[in-house]
Amino acid sequence: MMSKQIGNVGLWLGTMTMLLGSRAVVQAASSSTKVGDESKKAARLFRDIRADAVKVRSAAARLDTLSANPASKWLDYDRQWNEIKPSAEDMQMKLARLEKMQAAISPAEQAELDQSKSLIVEIQSRTHQLRMLLDKPGVQTSDPRFKTYSRSLKNEAQKLEKTDSAS
Repeated sequence: MMSKQIGNVGLWLGTMTMLLGSRAVVQAASSSTKVGDESKKAARLFRDIRADAVKVRSAAARLDTLSANPASKWLDYDRQWNEIKPSAEDMQMKLARLEKMQAAISPAEQAELDQSKSLIVEIQSRTHQLRMLLDKPGVQTSDPRFKTYSRSLKNEAQKLEKTDSAS
């Protein structure tokens, strides 16, 4: 009778060990799936930021061309700013989402995030400076700061486009 009880306890312990072991495997698989999903989200956000950088660079290049043309009008400059601003804002929102995911991203993605962050901050700053210049009463489209701001935006956006993809 005693050996039968020991056998039942052994069988019960074996079953429990098997169940607990399979639970750990399921949790580990769930955790790695979650990390994989976060990595895919991060890769998509980085791709989208680079796409926004292309838009900023393109509009900044047109702005740079305008600044070389003395016949350019304020409205022409404003149109380019209206193309730059939404992309710059989108970059900022995507950057914020990436920063919230920081704990779940790889070291390579963290390096890309750090590199992108400084470039996005500079793009935001130049976009703001451009808007302040456009909002000044009696602004002169021949103001050399337009060329400075457009070239800076173009350069920073181009660097952001070329950030190393961690994905």
